[in-house]
Amino acid sequence: MKRWFLATRPWSFVVSATPVVATALFLLYKYGGGSINWINVVLALIGIILFHAAGNVLSDYYDYKTGIDNKDAYCVQSLLNGDFTPGQYFKLAMGLLAAGIVLGLVLTLRSGWPLLVIGGVGCLLTLLYSWTKFHALGDTDIFIVFGVLPMLGTAYVATGAIDWSTLLLSIPVGCVTVAVLHANNTRDIPTDSAAGAKSFAKVIGPKASMWWYIILISLPCLYTIAAVICGVFPVWCLLIMLSLPVVVKNIRQVLRFRTDGLCAFNQLDLMTAKLQMVSGIMLCLGFVLGAIF
Repeated sequence: MKRWFLATRPWSFVVSATPVVATALFLLYKYGGGSINWINVVLALIGIILFHAAGNVLSDYYDYKTGIDNKDAYCVQSLLNGDFTPGQYFKLAMGLLAAGIVLGLVLTLRSGWPLLVIGGVGCLLTLLYSWTKFHALGDTDIFIVFGVLPMLGTAYVATGAIDWSTLLLSIPVGCVTVAVLHANNTRDIPTDSAAGAKSFAKVIGPKASMWWYIILISLPCLYTIAAVICGVFPVWCLLIMLSLPVVVKNIRQVLRFRTDGLCAFNQLDLMTAKLQMVSGIMLCLGFVLGAIF
């Protein structure tokens, strides 16, 4: 069971949990706790993590089948080592996806049919991720799945209405999420290219990818400052500035590309997930304090 759990890449679940929690707390700040269905929020959180886990396993399955993951690649080694068969991986992915779909249907019954549309698009993009990665659309896919749909879906199940203002969270949350993927894809340019995959990082090249990564992880702080100035986020959200040491550390790491080459990206996806956790916690705390004070 432990090996099955590790196959889902649980360290990455902060990426899927953050948009749901941040959206719920943004709604708490905006409307107060009495208007939020917290049971639905918890179910939505579990659901998106199930979809994320399914997507991770399915991505590893297709990467193995297409040759992207091999003995020279920096990847999860479970299939390469023979710990599991490809068939077992595929069944695990489908099982997790089925559990996510069932939970989504339960939430649809508890809220309304618009969630079926939002969840259906999310499910489709999860299944299509490997294809989008081969056509330089993986970053866009992930931004929609983790930076747009969770905000709309969480708002709907929590309040019973689509709240477009929740998309204000797309930049501070979605950019770091895309940065996790972008760091991973930049590191994997050689193995992706050998397998015929054309990720966005491959299209723009390693040097441009370095600068694009820096932009992605710098935007959340700059955007939050602007949102506070404009009055759409409470001043407490400036707590996100406490994530700057992690931002600086990651920037220093990625700038090592100029001397170390792609090796500078080896641990950067994990480091970026840590940034997602720190910045997400600070942003969420800002909304909580804004609701209280």
